[in-house]
Amino acid sequence: MNISAYILDYLKQFGTVTVPGFGVFSLENSKAIINSENGSILPPSSQITFNPDYEVQSDELAGFISTQKQVTSESIKGELMVQTDFWKKKLQADQILEIQNLGTISIIEGKFQFKGKRLESDHPDFYGLEEIRISDIKNTDKPYILENSENDYKFNTSILWVFLLIIPVLGLLYLAYTQQELLFGKKSFDNVTVQTKTRRIVKDPVKIKIDSAQIKILDSLKKDSLIKAAGSKPKSVHPKNH
Repeated sequence: MNISAYILDYLKQFGTVTVPGFGVFSLENSKAIINSENGSILPPSSQITFNPDYEVQSDELAGFISTQKQVTSESIKGELMVQTDFWKKKLQADQILEIQNLGTISIIEGKFQFKGKRLESDHPDFYGLEEIRISDIKNTDKPYILENSENDYKFNTSILWVFLLIIPVLGLLYLAYTQQELLFGKKSFDNVTVQTKTRRIVKDPVKIKIDSAQIKILDSLKKDSLIKAAGSKPKSVHPKNH
């Protein structure tokens, strides 16, 4: 019969159990601790404690086991006595005793020391908390991960600056295309330029102004030329009569 398993079941249900002729096991809340053996952080839980007492007596554990196994209480008491006698002799001989499911008892300088097992607690304050290995935390804190995060930050920053610069430039180009007069003002020589390109400039004929004196001189010269022309006209020759 695995008596230590029955002791653990009783302990989980009632929080404390008396093993006649050996001592009292109890459950206590334990804070989170660092396990130096495997380098891990154990979450808060329940831990088994032990108070040795070879004179203590109780029938509660025997009655609990007899109900579970459906045997008489007297037979269970006999089995408990055999088991506890074996534990005492082994502890006295080896100065150390490991009880399965419960913990390890040792005698150092004539004093009992017990290192009890930690149990998963059903207390709601401890629910969901798990063991954390320090080695896993160290492994996740690697330089290359930091390097990647820095590169990602630089890349994201570059994209942000490009985005912030492109938007104003695109806005200015759009305004320059659609609102030229708003940016550069109205063109003052548009009409002149168009007329210069589409029309030919026609020069006005030079008007010669003639004075009245000149007109008189011209008339007199014209008359003189006519008189001279008339005076120099040959006379008509009449044929002689024979």
